[in-house]
Amino acid sequence: MREWNPVVKLLMPEIQEAIRRKDWETLSDVVSSWEPVEIADLLTELEPEDALTLFRLLTPELQSETLAKLDVGLQQSLLGRLPDSEVKAVLTEVKPDDRTELLEELPEELSHRILQILTPEDRQEALELLAFPENSVGRLLTPDFVAVKPEWTIAEALEHIRKNGHDAETIDMIYVVDDDGRLLDDVPIRRFILASPYERVESIMDRSVVSVPAEADQEEAARLMQKYDLVSLPVTDREGRLLGIVTIDDMVDVLQEEQTEDFTKLSAIHAPAVDLDLITRIREVPLSKLYRSRVVWLVFLLLMDLITGGIIQGFQETLAKYVVLVSFLPVLVDTAGNAGSQSATLVIRAMALGTIQMRDWLYLLGRELLVATALGLTMGLGISFMGIFRGGSTHIASVVVLTMVVNVIVGSLIGILLPFIFTKLKRDPATASTPLITTLADIIGTGIYLGIASWMLR
Repeated sequence: MREWNPVVKLLMPEIQEAIRRKDWETLSDVVSSWEPVEIADLLTELEPEDALTLFRLLTPELQSETLAKLDVGLQQSLLGRLPDSEVKAVLTEVKPDDRTELLEELPEELSHRILQILTPEDRQEALELLAFPENSVGRLLTPDFVAVKPEWTIAEALEHIRKNGHDAETIDMIYVVDDDGRLLDDVPIRRFILASPYERVESIMDRSVVSVPAEADQEEAARLMQKYDLVSLPVTDREGRLLGIVTIDDMVDVLQEEQTEDFTKLSAIHAPAVDLDLITRIREVPLSKLYRSRVVWLVFLLLMDLITGGIIQGFQETLAKYVVLVSFLPVLVDTAGNAGSQSATLVIRAMALGTIQMRDWLYLLGRELLVATALGLTMGLGISFMGIFRGGSTHIASVVVLTMVVNVIVGSLIGILLPFIFTKLKRDPATASTPLITTLADIIGTGIYLGIASWMLR
């Protein structure tokens, strides 16, 4: 959800009035002094025709910066109604990584049209980036960086930086490559400034560069940047040649999208049915999309819940004889589901941060067994008093206490194992969502409870 700049909110009535009067000169003067993100806020709130009119008043450079801040729906609306000449002028100014993101999000027909409009150089660059696998670092890289040779003097390197740094994404870090373009090191600009002009570049190198292959997953790049406190990360091909860099602003977007996607999965929402950039602004999502995003999992979980009903039906004789058992059923299965959800949340988060790997499953299972046993005994002690008071006998209380201990252990182990199982099946571990674990705990916990009751109360 956008946090509006107070100035934008304050001037909105005047801007709308200026649009109504067609006072384009005043509008251009006012809005052109704003930051791109503020203009994006404004365009989002305006009617489509007014947004298009205001967008066309901006300079191509400001248009490109604003376009990168807009949601894909508004990007599509604006680009789809601009003439080819204006689209070309705007996208020529867009950074390569932003242009790649735009092309992969737009409908295929519009993306194809834009590719044909671009200059041959920009088109080739866009196609090269789009050729990388989806969600790979290669889709995010920008080829606009500054590289120097190790045998150059500091003076030669600084002259090269001055000449080529204007179009670079960043010059905080300067990259050192050999004659074949292989990455040798990354050197902070500070070292160049402080070094003697007559020294060679290789004299200020430490050769401790951190890089990532272009085919690597975007989350892996984000973890590397977080681990090493990087603001930019070099991207190489399989031979170690420097292809480009990804910057921290791209990684922030990646992390936000991944967290949103994981959140939808943990809530059993079918993420592909709803654009992730709209998920936090449900006022703007069509009702049909909201329905599709939620109905799939709900139907699946409904079918699973029917199994619980079948289990209960199988123990009708026991329940008819000991009706009080029904009153304990919700708390027993819910506690198991809650324990499982806790375990799964811890594992999924650790997996996302890369602090645990698939090989750790057995170790974590053993640890969870100990913790779950302690939790189960605690919950069993807690419910024992209610078992005696409500059950009216130590027999009922024994059934309830034993079931609580077993269900908490089983629920916790389900929560630990499911993320590993989904990872083994090459599915996102976040798919082991809270509703899925709760439903499994309901089925298994109900079977355990009624099985124990039938056995102990014979």
